[in-house]
Amino acid sequence: MIELKDLNKQYRTPHGSLTAIESINLKIREGEIFGIIGPSGAGKSTLIRTLNLLEKPTSGRILINGQDITALSSKALRKKRQKIGMIFQHFNLLSSRTVRDNICFSLEIAGVPRAKQASRVERLMELVDLTDRADHYPAQLSGGQKQRVGIARALANQPELLLSDEATSSLDPESTESVLKLLAKIRDELKLTVVLITHEMEVIKQVCDRVAVLEKGKIIEQGKVIDIFANPVQPLTRRFIKSVIDFNLPTNLIDEHNSDQLIRVSFLGKSTHQPLISSLVRKYGVNANILYGKIDDIQGTPFGTLVLKLEGEEKLVKDGVAYLNERGLSVEVLNHG
Repeated sequence: MIELKDLNKQYRTPHGSLTAIESINLKIREGEIFGIIGPSGAGKSTLIRTLNLLEKPTSGRILINGQDITALSSKALRKKRQKIGMIFQHFNLLSSRTVRDNICFSLEIAGVPRAKQASRVERLMELVDLTDRADHYPAQLSGGQKQRVGIARALANQPELLLSDEATSSLDPESTESVLKLLAKIRDELKLTVVLITHEMEVIKQVCDRVAVLEKGKIIEQGKVIDIFANPVQPLTRRFIKSVIDFNLPTNLIDEHNSDQLIRVSFLGKSTHQPLISSLVRKYGVNANILYGKIDDIQGTPFGTLVLKLEGEEKLVKDGVAYLNERGLSVEVLNHG
């Protein structure tokens, strides 16, 4: 669906050139919700705005369904943009227009005949659950409702690609969850590809299929969301995950068991239901004392961790750790006793 090849964007400033994104290579599959996460100033907004050339890259190529949009004429680009919807952080609604008329605005600009506008807008208001607010003005709506209008407006021209630029960052938790569920529903019902940027790992956890982590304009890690949560590589990724799921052993337990053999065992999917720890005890004669444990759910996949104190002969303990690794568990030695 989307392929970015060696994408770069520099800005000229009074103090010289400023690199916003650098050497971005990325493939986004058709029909997936792809998340891009990074701290403030990482280049997230610049990156997503290059996907419809609101920001023109300094160099590199952007292919959408095999077509290089950086090579399009101005006229062809305007037509292409009609098939790329965009949701903004601050809604950008017209205060003098009702919900219905705000959604109509995109159709008017695109030159859609008036006879076709009404039926399309009615379907969109039903999709985003705003039929009963059709004649309300933005000032009469909650933040979540305003964003639903923004989503409906972004869908008005029946896009193939939907871009979300920090669409939930100004919403309360309840509205955020509602909007994320709506995006998943839209992806499934309309068969859209969705690209969203955020600085909140909870958003990635709830709705994304895959994720790329952006730091200082570069992608430092990417993959399936469940894999990134289970085995983060980069320190920034670990910090993001810790903000959502903190599997670290409490400090008081670390101090208390400083001289003991401690391991952290991470479970994913079906392995959470297997009696592997009891098998370890029986098979190797190792005592396994559970000091700490936690389990979470990532889009229907169980994900958990246990911190164990192992007691037994050194060779048997090592063999036991190898046994857990062989069965697909992630085992991290916290100290060697």
